[in-house]
Amino acid sequence: MNINIRRAVSADCENIRPIQKEIAQLHHDGRPDLFKNEPRYFAREAFEEILSDPKHFVFIAETDNGDIVGYAFAWVVSYRNHCVYVDFDRFYIDDICVLKAYQRQGIGTLLFERCKMEAREQKCKMVDLGVWAFNKDAISFYRSCSMTEREIRMEYRLEE
Repeated sequence: MNINIRRAVSADCENIRPIQKEIAQLHHDGRPDLFKNEPRYFAREAFEEILSDPKHFVFIAETDNGDIVGYAFAWVVSYRNHCVYVDFDRFYIDDICVLKAYQRQGIGTLLFERCKMEAREQKCKMVDLGVWAFNKDAISFYRSCSMTEREIRMEYRLEE
């Protein structure tokens, strides 16, 4: 099976819903105290707005027969005249998701590599992302992509 990584188009808005459903369930299962069970689907207008923004990037992983099996959402975050940071851009990956049936076949790596390529083209200093501590598979995947921890966010739950 060959996988093509391409930029998203408007019609992909509907086609990525099965992936959004799976990731919503994963998050709900991991932290039902925080995440709703229902997936968050983009309205066509909101999706098209993201696609038209030159700082936002949506990449689609598609099989030879046109099935969409994964995606990556990312954007460039710019720091200029910040009170603490030097001026720089970072490429923030909001989501890399691959349908469960297609995981562990290199598709996530292809999406990550495409993000790195775009980050270089955008002259970013780094690629970064957030990952929930319960999502051990994702943590392992990102480590296999040579990502390292830069900061750790912690919580103390008051409601238990």
